[in-house]
Amino acid sequence: MQSLSQRWLKWHFSLWLTFFFALIGLSLFRLGYLYFLGPEIASLRTNDLISAFWIGFRFDLKYLAIFSGSLLLISLLFYSVSAKLWSFFRRFSLGYLFILLLLINLLGMVNYYYFSFYQSPINVLIFGLNDDDTGAILATLWSDFPVLRVLISLFIISFAQIYFAFKYASRLTWQLKAPLLMPLMLASIVIMVFFSRGSLGKFPLRAMHMSVSSNSFVNQLVPSGLHALHLANKDRKTSDLGTDPNSSLKALGFTTWQAAASQCFASSITNYADLQQKLPLNTQVEVKAPHVVVAIMEAWGRHLMLFDDQQQNDLLGNLRPWVQGKADYFPQALSVENGTHPSLEGILWDTPITPLTQGKYGFVGFDTSRALPYQKAGYKTVFLTAGPGEWRQLNKALLRQGFDLVLDKETIINAYPQATTHTWGVDDEWMFKYAADFLNNADKRGEQVLLVMLSVTNHPPYRVPDHYQPKALDESKLGSAMAVDAKFGRSILETYQYANNSLGDFLHSLEKKKLLAHTLFAATGDHQTRSIFNYPDNSQLPLKYGVPLLFHIPEAYKLSNESVNLPTKQSINPAMWAAHSDIFPTLWAHSLSEVETPLTSGQNVYSATPETSIASSFIATESGTGIAISRAGAVTDFSQPKYYQWMDADYLKLKPLENPTPELEALMHKEKACFALKDWRIRQQALSPQTP
Repeated sequence: MQSLSQRWLKWHFSLWLTFFFALIGLSLFRLGYLYFLGPEIASLRTNDLISAFWIGFRFDLKYLAIFSGSLLLISLLFYSVSAKLWSFFRRFSLGYLFILLLLINLLGMVNYYYFSFYQSPINVLIFGLNDDDTGAILATLWSDFPVLRVLISLFIISFAQIYFAFKYASRLTWQLKAPLLMPLMLASIVIMVFFSRGSLGKFPLRAMHMSVSSNSFVNQLVPSGLHALHLANKDRKTSDLGTDPNSSLKALGFTTWQAAASQCFASSITNYADLQQKLPLNTQVEVKAPHVVVAIMEAWGRHLMLFDDQQQNDLLGNLRPWVQGKADYFPQALSVENGTHPSLEGILWDTPITPLTQGKYGFVGFDTSRALPYQKAGYKTVFLTAGPGEWRQLNKALLRQGFDLVLDKETIINAYPQATTHTWGVDDEWMFKYAADFLNNADKRGEQVLLVMLSVTNHPPYRVPDHYQPKALDESKLGSAMAVDAKFGRSILETYQYANNSLGDFLHSLEKKKLLAHTLFAATGDHQTRSIFNYPDNSQLPLKYGVPLLFHIPEAYKLSNESVNLPTKQSINPAMWAAHSDIFPTLWAHSLSEVETPLTSGQNVYSATPETSIASSFIATESGTGIAISRAGAVTDFSQPKYYQWMDADYLKLKPLENPTPELEALMHKEKACFALKDWRIRQQALSPQTP
């Protein structure tokens, strides 16, 4: 019969062996991320990789110690109990450790696939599984990922880890004398406490220690799946704005919102009323106000456009003539955020704080709403989505942001019972058909319409309607840039082409119905195309977050001083930058007359020049706050700026810059101030029912 000390010692040994096997597994996951998802290892600094693995290893120790240490403490309560109670504790600990291993391994694999899709470790977007259309997400996962194989493999791996840990521990023959038992217990506890702190320094191991390199991919190697999920949950909790509207202002170094505003706009701003501007008289608008249409296309990324070839890899379909001259195409544009919902909120009310439509802040009407000036000008303001209107509570929240109507897939299906559907809603062609008919009927009634549309087809699981016959496609044209297998890659190309083709058909329809001569049109992607490319570092930052931007401004509505800057396929300057934040300032300038709009750092793209144009984004996935790109280079993270310079004349590739140029420093200071002001403006309205 085993002595009390012997049975506890064996169990104690099994705990530490489990701890050791878990560490090995986490390190192998990290190695897998590097090998399968990272750039060429030779392109990375060895010291940076060593630092990433070392800091990651310390974080692994920290989290494992937190979860294992509690079990170690509980074991002390069972040290001297009866054999029956000890057997119960041993079975409980066996189950606890197995579930812990299974969870760690599962999150490691989730982190891998999440990174391959979002180009980021697990972040706050993962909670879309709960906040989003859960059924659609689960269907997508089952369709596009080897869920069953992964789960079976993870179960086997976790079982093997726990089996060998307890098996080897059971063979322990070392006899521990009673006086040595207590020091061993205390030593184990001290070691666990040390590991859970992660540091001998003044401060414990914290998130700030994750930044080990100027290379974003290397930094993203640090967190395990468990660690990344913990950080994402913390970020999610910060969506509670607290009570201080100045919190972000202070964090970015501003004492007052007036200081941020004055720096953003390079002029003295003292009163809140100064954050509104009155547009000048527009005589053409006074004669006939145009319709205004904005299409936000699911995953319409810019990168794929580089591989378009009409003869062999036709990615544009019937959109081609519009991209090639019938409309004005701005290829160098950034999405405001890197997900559908945050981008939608950013486009529609210029907020760096997201989500806002869900919870208590969804009941606040923000004076930064891009639809509000149109509503005040007498427009019928309509939001049309091919998905469900209740998604992220849009059907309620948008009515408080200057929209008169929110229409969704049910509206479309009621109008066209034959409409084809898929996991996320109605196929794009049917949304556009409804939009064209809606505009035509409104036009006959003499109504001016602002119509904002959100498509859904170009989304995993990638598929096109059965009746659609894809035009020429060749996934091999992407070469080594394609990060998925040929079959999956082709499915992405087909849905991308289908979505573009549907958009082109919509514009042709407006033209045929004689609507286009008095309709302003803008189209962009909500974010880049997922999965098909990897972006292991920021050398391809313009593509990593790049989306096309397409405008059609009828001749009658162009301003007198803009024709010289009109972009065409033949004369586009690659240094001409734009962003989501420019969509509505551009539309306002051409469609409204003597109407108040929010003062914004967004530009009218037709009055900008390559020398003055800026692409600014709220994207926070670059270990911080915001991105800005100009002809001078790029800066990420306005709180702890990282600078980049151009490597090519096409403005596609960047490299880190140790010492920023004066132009880049000026860009950072301006955009940081604008970011801080926008954050404050949203925050103070969310926290107070009245504007100061």
